[in-house]
Amino acid sequence: MDKPERRTVSLAKSLNGLRLIGAGAVLGLALAVPASPAAADPPRPQPGPVAEHDAGEE
Repeated sequence: MDKPERRTVSLAKSLNGLRLIGAGAVLGLALAVPASPAAADPPRPQPGPVAEHDAGEE
């Protein structure tokens, strides 16, 4: 039986691969977690003060 060939991988390449896997995991978690209701529903502007009308004076 022959021994399988071993290829050396540089440290920089292996670290780049790990970073890519980590970024993919973070992105996957961010997309998998449902948005909270506060983030999904934009805040509505509060109605301003209503001007009072005098109906009796004409």
